[in-house]
Amino acid sequence: MFKHSKPILVSFSVACLIAVFTCLIVNFAIDRQITWAAYTILSVPFGWLVLSPLVIKKFGSALSLLSLTLFTLPFLFVLDRITPVDSWFVPLGIPSAAAGVIALWIFYLLFRFVKINNWYKSAITVFITGVVVNPVINYYVDRFVIDQSSLLSTILTAAGCLILAVALFFIGYRRSKAAGAAHKAAA
Repeated sequence: MFKHSKPILVSFSVACLIAVFTCLIVNFAIDRQITWAAYTILSVPFGWLVLSPLVIKKFGSALSLLSLTLFTLPFLFVLDRITPVDSWFVPLGIPSAAAGVIALWIFYLLFRFVKINNWYKSAITVFITGVVVNPVINYYVDRFVIDQSSLLSTILTAAGCLILAVALFFIGYRRSKAAGAAHKAAA
């Protein structure tokens, strides 16, 4: 992929521009003003800023995550200003973005630098996502939308993710144990 990174980046950039201009033309032709195309005008450049670093060979993933970290709050702030809903940036956008970005950095560090079985890494990922991050985001969404927590739904989701994380951990444990036994037998 990195051998072709320049053509990929150019193609991706052109596709983004085409998407924005197409939405602008259609929105203006139908409504004689820019309404829903504003979301495209905002979202496509945000996506480009986050995804374009992936074509860089050595640090593409880290730069992409850094870009996501830097641009998420400004993106959400502007999105909050153009949506026809009461301001949701502070009570919902900031805590949800913080929880999501922190989790993504943990996953990046886990898969990039921690030398353990991929089954264990998957178990940790499912646990953090379903048992930690999901309830945090649900709490803020529930507070913003209905002013009360849907505790049963959160508990059921967390329990399902916990069961899946434990299952992935045990699969990893059995595979590690079998690999260790095979390695001892070969020696």
